[in-house]
Amino acid sequence: MKTNDSIKNNWSFIKLGLNERYPQLSKNDLTYIDGYENEFLHNLELKLGMNREQLTTILYSLIPSESMQKV
Repeated sequence: MKTNDSIKNNWSFIKLGLNERYPQLSKNDLTYIDGYENEFLHNLELKLGMNREQLTTILYSLIPSESMQKV
């Protein structure tokens, strides 16, 4: 599964938000590697005890609103 470009393009904002909300996530957990989106998201799901829909909802909520308007 490819992540939406808005998640990829706003990863720096999302990463900061996740780090604040979920301090148990390590630097490695928050390292986005292009081409490995499915594995990356699956790891976050496991670490946070969420399903994909819950996780993507949180990820999108961390994107600044002005960035979403450009999409």
